[in-house]
Amino acid sequence: MPYCEKCRTIVDDSCPVHKQKHLREPEPNDPVLIAELSGITAAMLEGVLLRNDFEVIVAYDGEEALAKVKAQPPDLIVLDIVMPRLNGYEVCRRLHADPATAVIPVILLTVKGQVDDPELDASELEVRIAEQMAGYEVGAVDFIPKPIKALELLERIKSHLDIDREAASRSG
Repeated sequence: MPYCEKCRTIVDDSCPVHKQKHLREPEPNDPVLIAELSGITAAMLEGVLLRNDFEVIVAYDGEEALAKVKAQPPDLIVLDIVMPRLNGYEVCRRLHADPATAVIPVILLTVKGQVDDPELDASELEVRIAEQMAGYEVGAVDFIPKPIKALELLERIKSHLDIDREAASRSG
């Protein structure tokens, strides 16, 4: 589905406000780091991104993710919360504590799901909101629930890359 860059919303065909499509194609070889414990999920994410002209770097635990970011800083990070050695929150906290990596947008992957699920009882809703708040507090820019929908993943990555580029162009 197209995404209106001005309205920051996914639209069916064209933006109802601006009457045009605003879907941004990725820059050639935008590097994206995927940090995901599950090899199957990592391979699926990698395939989706490669088919859409992203350069992909894969890590399977938090320490490996930090080392790969230091060696080759990506434009964006897709980071699982549940990982060995360092969890996603701690990786995100460390990235945002370092001025060299603090500006890299991080999207957290969560098995907890969306907070707007009408089936949730109050206690589960509280847990999900607390998880997201913890992510935002350590510097995450977004959450994607598992199971991951490829289109949603692509649109959110493109959106955050656009926001990051727009902010960079304004500052300098």
